[in-house]
Amino acid sequence: MIKLLEIGDGVGRKIFFWTLLIIYSIVIFIFSSQPEVGVEQYFYGQDKVMHFVIYGIHTFLCLLTLCDKILLLKFIQYFLSLILSVSYGIFNEIYQYFIPEREFSFGDILANNLGIITFLILVYIFQNKKRKKIFKETLDTK
Repeated sequence: MIKLLEIGDGVGRKIFFWTLLIIYSIVIFIFSSQPEVGVEQYFYGQDKVMHFVIYGIHTFLCLLTLCDKILLLKFIQYFLSLILSVSYGIFNEIYQYFIPEREFSFGDILANNLGIITFLILVYIFQNKKRKKIFKETLDTK
């Protein structure tokens, strides 16, 4: 039974990353449920940068949840991560419309989606560079 929960094991890894994704999504939801708090602004557009990063991380966690190995990602896993994160971001923004002192913002949705797409592209670039390096090393050893 303990073997099933090890992070390296397929089932244990899935449980770990699903749990992490769900907890992360709940934390986003909890913060979205709070009336706007006066977070100190260090620069103009800081809230959009936060949306960008928060949803980029959400997308990365979706990818980790949906794949067995980060180097073996397939189009469907990128697509599902995109759909899950974009849907969650839009749902969350609509939900904020009904929260006192919060508001629906197309700018926030745009920042969310830019973060999602950027993180997907970065993972894709990393994945391909790593694959090429491994392939080259394999050829060099022969």
